[in-house]
Amino acid sequence: MTSSQIECFLAAAECKSFTKAAKCLYMTTAAVSKNIIALEGELKLKLFWRGKNLSLTPSGSVILENMKRSRLAFSQALEEARVLSKELGGALSIGFLKGQMMDDSIRSLLITFENDHPNVEMRVVWEDYRWLNEALAENRLDFVELMESAVKRNPKARYTRMTTLDTLLVLPKEHPCAGREDLSLKDFKDDTLILPSEASSIYSEKRIRSTWLEAGFEPKLVYAPDLDTQIFLVELNKGLAIANAKHIMANGSAVSCVKIKELPPEDIVLAWNENNGNPLLRVFLEECRQQGFN
Repeated sequence: MTSSQIECFLAAAECKSFTKAAKCLYMTTAAVSKNIIALEGELKLKLFWRGKNLSLTPSGSVILENMKRSRLAFSQALEEARVLSKELGGALSIGFLKGQMMDDSIRSLLITFENDHPNVEMRVVWEDYRWLNEALAENRLDFVELMESAVKRNPKARYTRMTTLDTLLVLPKEHPCAGREDLSLKDFKDDTLILPSEASSIYSEKRIRSTWLEAGFEPKLVYAPDLDTQIFLVELNKGLAIANAKHIMANGSAVSCVKIKELPPEDIVLAWNENNGNPLLRVFLEECRQQGFN
């Protein structure tokens, strides 16, 4: 089956005439007829009823519909191929949790992608957990970087793992447990845990209460209205906080961080919505795969 045979068949089916199809294709009528006869011989099917009016046979109608679908699929594949070859531009948006410092792995990925695709605009935002999840669900963001445990709450989210970070208990430097090792939650049973606003908190109150109760006591929880206030309260020795190793909370000069067995490390993932139609999403995911993320 040649491209010439396919073009002749499609033109004849649309024009309902070999002569009109020949004019459309800038060919002779004999050449169009010869191509269609060759196609029918190869397929061992009669595609047209010849007579005063040219019409498709039932077999010809089936072949026509499938060729149309194949043409559409090819056009879509061509569009994606043009994106890959940088012929198309566009924008790709990525959201990070407010206060989260960019991990080296995602930083390297973004730099490589921008170098490989200079016509693509990269849009980066930092927002709270609830905003990021809503934006991902509504396709206002193409990707978000969050903890795997948080992303799993979104049934339409798909993700690739980027790195694993320690979960730390952040203490003021003056705390008696600062700098110690082999600690457990029981060492902090008299301390208050300060959380950011509920919309900002990755660590849900339910999850925290469950973890603390398993350790044998009820947590003392208070919410700060925003991240800056939470940091300020911890630094003033008003309580403790939870953060991963790449969060600004855990990297201040007035705090000390400790690892405890009840707070395991967390996988950090890059998540996207399964219904996202941005063709650049696939390009970015291919870049992730090439850099070893899966």
